[in-house]
Amino acid sequence: MLLLKNIAKDFSDGREKRRVLFPTSLECRAGELTVLSGPSGSGKTTLLSIIGLVLTPSEGQMFIDDLEVTALSDVEAATIRLKRYGFVFQQAMLVEGLTILDNVMLSFAIQGEKPPADSFEKASALLKTLGLEGTAQMQPRLLSGGMKQRASIARALIKDPPILLCDEPTSALDAESGQVVMETLKRIAIEENRVVIVVSHDARVFPFADRLIQLESGIITSDTRESNQEEKEIIHASH
Repeated sequence: MLLLKNIAKDFSDGREKRRVLFPTSLECRAGELTVLSGPSGSGKTTLLSIIGLVLTPSEGQMFIDDLEVTALSDVEAATIRLKRYGFVFQQAMLVEGLTILDNVMLSFAIQGEKPPADSFEKASALLKTLGLEGTAQMQPRLLSGGMKQRASIARALIKDPPILLCDEPTSALDAESGQVVMETLKRIAIEENRVVIVVSHDARVFPFADRLIQLESGIITSDTRESNQEEKEIIHASH
């Protein structure tokens, strides 16, 4: 579980300070797909970067289970990020010249780790699960955009991170490929009981969300979980 308590973020150009994210409290649970949406400049990417331990908040606290990660040093936070997070970006960013299997295994090389003995079997199984059976020895240029994005999801999952963060994973894809990617992310959240958070302004993503959070000017303007909870409380009170 991720818990944010009054998280805020300011940026400064040296002359003036500008608040891009106002105090925000949020709980993200394993087993659900959360979508953060809003117009450009709404603060959604800033919020995702803070959740991903890429940016340090100006104020507030963030917890992963019982660990307050905002109290950690930069080195300690980086260690948590490497061990507990997987990231999927707008572009798949696969390395041409490497096979799809080797691209999935890059997570270990980037972190200077020796892959476990069973990791190649695990990578192959991941590719099969993601509908990429038969692509392990192919070059990225031979795959469609949607297939490349699913390969990048396999790369993000190879080390079994409990938290998966996705930044505009469908914006460069056609409707059919985007649907397959979102169906994949939804299944990962529910069946594998992971925290999956997607930042997107693509309305095609919204129907896949277990929880849709809208931001504008650094403030959460709507949250379907809160709306559902309020509705339940009203129904309960009426009885």
